[in-house]
Amino acid sequence: MSSRNNRSLPLLPGFLVGWGTTTFGAGLAQPLLAVYLKETVGLPTSGVSFYFGLFAVAGLAVNPLIGTFGARWDPGRVAVFATVPQTAGALLLVQADSMSTVMLAALLSGSGTGTYYAVQTPVLSGAFGESSLSRVLSAQNQITAATMALGAVAGGQLADRLGTTGFQLGIAGNGVSYLLYGIALARVLRLRYGAGARPGAFSGGLEDGPRERGAARRRTPFTNTTFLLLLLLQGALVTFGLVQLDTVLPVVLRDAAKLSVSAGSLVLAVNSLSVLLIQPLALRVVHRIGYVNALRAAVGVWAVSLTALFGAVHVTGQWLQLTLAALFALVFSVGECLIAPSVQPLVVALAPPGRMPAYAAATSLVHGLGGFLAPMMCLPVFTAGGIQAYLILQLVGYATAAGTLVPLGRRTRHLRQEREDGKQLVGAAPDGGR
Repeated sequence: MSSRNNRSLPLLPGFLVGWGTTTFGAGLAQPLLAVYLKETVGLPTSGVSFYFGLFAVAGLAVNPLIGTFGARWDPGRVAVFATVPQTAGALLLVQADSMSTVMLAALLSGSGTGTYYAVQTPVLSGAFGESSLSRVLSAQNQITAATMALGAVAGGQLADRLGTTGFQLGIAGNGVSYLLYGIALARVLRLRYGAGARPGAFSGGLEDGPRERGAARRRTPFTNTTFLLLLLLQGALVTFGLVQLDTVLPVVLRDAAKLSVSAGSLVLAVNSLSVLLIQPLALRVVHRIGYVNALRAAVGVWAVSLTALFGAVHVTGQWLQLTLAALFALVFSVGECLIAPSVQPLVVALAPPGRMPAYAAATSLVHGLGGFLAPMMCLPVFTAGGIQAYLILQLVGYATAAGTLVPLGRRTRHLRQEREDGKQLVGAAPDGGR
């Protein structure tokens, strides 16, 4: 590891404490939100889908500004500012009693979340070093798993024991956690760069490359055909995988498997704890087999996990249903652990010098689009066709991801990226992503 990384990684524990605070808050709200909107606010299933869709659209709407202002204002400061609308949106949702209030909450939360994730990669790579990005993302994923597991259990207990008040406390806790994370992140960045850091200091080398106008910077990722393949892959992974646990799975477990809110929270807790235990091993596997091969394995694991979800809906006996749902969550977590340290390092490797903010904003755009499409497609399909139609749609998404990995593996075979243990081929380990 370079001396720069040795200097910056001591700040990682402080960052992870702040990150764990906000992910604990997310865990409180995750098993509650869809059910809260349906049963407490009184929205129909289409209204729940609309909330998540509007949340994603808000993130998409702010994304084109990030390529320009994320660099001009400094990604670090943008990331800290993004926690303000996130906080406001969650707190507003606690008081929601109409569709208009729910819409405003979705706009605030979605715009803040979209802004933050558009700049997270340049913030982390700038603060901790590009060669340590996989390590930082892996540690971040572990903290997310542990804190969301605790939050999910706590949120489920709040809802079951306190009813509407419990739902509101969980969602309010999520809002406050965003604000606390913003404070922690500001402190880490101040320690890393100093109070008088120049604009662009948090940009991950923004000023190392040519200075282009913001519009040109935003277009650049979409003229890189290899990067477009990565965006298509990311879209499939997000739409049919990563956001399913937040937006669709709670409804599937509630309506198809007839599991209680606390049982659904337990399933999510199993997923989070599995990530906590599996992530260190998964990181070693990723470094051994390469990013592209790790993503191939993740897609295959996710496809296999659907058999357990199918069984959870069709068997009789609540304990057997809960066991199979937990098995699904465990197997699904293996794919998550392989993906977490694999996608963003490919983004960094494909981004030309000085253009990482624009490339990171493009990945955030696709992530937001996936968040929009997932509930808008999957919940109506589940409502109309049941679990069989939903699982078929999932398999189509995984087939799309697997198909994209074929040309992506060929095109990234000769790209080189600095890692903690030296330089290796991206997507190769060392057989070259075949």
